[in-house]
Amino acid sequence: MARKIIVNADVLLRAYIPERLLHREKELQQIKNNIENRVNTIVFGPVGSGKTALIKRDIKELATEDIRYVDCTIYDTAFSVLKETLHSASLVLQRSNYELIKRLAKETRQKRLWICFDNFVNLKDTNIITKVMSLGINVILVSNVERDADILSTNVLSNIPCIVKLSSYNTNQSFDILKERAQEAFGKSSFTDELLIEISERTRGNMALAINVLRTAALEAQCEKKNRIEITDLMDTLNPASNSRKLNEDESVLLEILMERKQLSSGELFALYKQRTTSSKGERSFRNYMENLCTKGFVRADGTNRWRVYELSKSDETNQRGLNDA
Repeated sequence: MARKIIVNADVLLRAYIPERLLHREKELQQIKNNIENRVNTIVFGPVGSGKTALIKRDIKELATEDIRYVDCTIYDTAFSVLKETLHSASLVLQRSNYELIKRLAKETRQKRLWICFDNFVNLKDTNIITKVMSLGINVILVSNVERDADILSTNVLSNIPCIVKLSSYNTNQSFDILKERAQEAFGKSSFTDELLIEISERTRGNMALAINVLRTAALEAQCEKKNRIEITDLMDTLNPASNSRKLNEDESVLLEILMERKQLSSGELFALYKQRTTSSKGERSFRNYMENLCTKGFVRADGTNRWRVYELSKSDETNQRGLNDA
């Protein structure tokens, strides 16, 4: 008789926040210190790098702080943000932004407040961030890439002195996290290290995807009344990080320039790009190309806006040296 593979399904759900965040201890402590010292903070990191788990873990641990969490993929208007922030306002069917802000201002006079705007780039009106900050409310802003900060006003950016950057997990880190989840979620001997390594390699640092792949494989094996999850239970995975190494013509030109120059400011790179191709696009397209090159792992970016500097990632420097030697 087949044993039940999944003994704790909650561990594999998106809403689950682990008791400890492996390989994010430093960032966890930094954000905790920022909250305790009332330092406004922006957190950047690619999809699946643990941004939301990091924030929610800190919120849970700092129970004495009043931190209101808002997911801007769901609450993307000023009105919906205010209603989500003011929990009592959910009982009111019709109320103006002005009235809700007045209520929030009253709460702020009574206690210290924080608001976390997760996925802030989805906000239809970023002025709501300016307004809550003007009330003396501290903020944590969370998004995938540094370029998202371009939608924020100079006033907001001037009052956010700290940026926390998360990188994708490497294969070994992904394996560590998957193993800890698997040990909590599955019965004894229901999985192998080889299975977890395979998932880690396929998903290339995207832990949200890795955990979903593991969960799906477990359900597949359990439905087939197996005692253990096999690599054959893994479904084909469409992962942007692992399927996007192909470059378009413009990205290839930009990468070629960086291979020659090694490191360039955003303005210098854009100028050389315009000289080298007759069909060069505008600055917005250029920024999109560079974001894609960073996401694909070819290029590293340091700094923000016009002070941003681009250089080849270490892995691609190594690959290029190998090509030259050949």
